[in-house]
Amino acid sequence: MKDKDSVSSHRLKVHAFLILERVAGTEQFRISVLLQADGQFIGKTSLGTAAEGQEILLSLRWDRPRQRFVLTSRAAGRLPILSFIPFASPVAADANLPPDFAMAKSFVLNSPRKNASEAHEKMN
Repeated sequence: MKDKDSVSSHRLKVHAFLILERVAGTEQFRISVLLQADGQFIGKTSLGTAAEGQEILLSLRWDRPRQRFVLTSRAAGRLPILSFIPFASPVAADANLPPDFAMAKSFVLNSPRKNASEAHEKMN
């Protein structure tokens, strides 16, 4: 059993894996995110589709009061898609994540069959 000081000083390690799947017969990609926290896979969520060549902004933030991760996908000219992955853990409530913890990544989908380069990425 951990003492209170070791739990409150625990730094939660979060990894987000972006999954892009081409929709057969189209130039659309299905976008999903798989989350891992402290080495455990905690959930996967779909964030809609995007067309080849379209710029997308993905963001991830921790909603501490509700103990969940909030994921958002925004593509130009479309309404944002919001999704939630709950993460209820004794460590999560006291984890060393600032209340304003957030990450964002912007990318453009480029197909390797038309262009030898991989998806162009830029940090926001």
